[in-house]
Amino acid sequence: MRLPCQTSGARPPADGAATALVVRIPLRNAHFAIRHSPAFTLLEVVLAITIAIAILVVALAFHQQATTLRGALLEESERLAAVRQVMDRLSADLRVAPVHKEYGFTGSSNSLRFVTTGLPFQPGSIESDLKRVTYQATLTGESTNAAISGLLRSEAPAVDLIASKLAPVLTTATGDNNAPATAAAEPLTDLIRFLSFRFWDGTGWRDNWSGPTPPPGVEVSLGFEPLPAEVAIEEYPGELFRRVIYLPAGQLMAPDTNLVASAKAP
Repeated sequence: MRLPCQTSGARPPADGAATALVVRIPLRNAHFAIRHSPAFTLLEVVLAITIAIAILVVALAFHQQATTLRGALLEESERLAAVRQVMDRLSADLRVAPVHKEYGFTGSSNSLRFVTTGLPFQPGSIESDLKRVTYQATLTGESTNAAISGLLRSEAPAVDLIASKLAPVLTTATGDNNAPATAAAEPLTDLIRFLSFRFWDGTGWRDNWSGPTPPPGVEVSLGFEPLPAEVAIEEYPGELFRRVIYLPAGQLMAPDTNLVASAKAP
């Protein structure tokens, strides 16, 4: 490209106007500039879209995994809370179970029936501190193939078991002079699929208990998976929760030291 130049002998314009410079760009240089302008090619666009899609897929996979893990943690927390609630409720009731000659203590592998003591909850009314408590596993299916589907707890005032001159008055206040109050069933949990009670007799564990005196200890075993047929508890396939509850009334004591046991004694 050549630019017009001014010779040394040339005179400037008389009116003082600046000399205009004209630059001419060949057509071939303009075409070269357009072809080599800074822009994305088709390959770069496709590569960028592919990388963006890969990042989105990885993010969705991590989100799905985090959601699944959160659901599993919440389910496990709910199950552990249910086991803790059942164990604490059983411990609270069994530790205050007295010796009682009439009602006694009856237990099997999936049920308990005994008398417990506690303070009345309705102030200003006549109530008994003795209550009949029953724990019973709920079963589903046929009798031969019945499966455990939960645990029920029922409680009823044991006014008729009081050995006192006030017993007729207390019984009349409940509205029935002959039959005890109807027990109200309370479902503790529906997550348990395995339940087992065993009773310590001082020398070994028994599967059943029946008598006026509670056993010295009760072993409670809970699980979330049903026990397969012909499989021992020691070979339980799932996670097993076990607690041994000590019963103070189950220890051998002199008759005159247990007021409930000797209340109706002649």
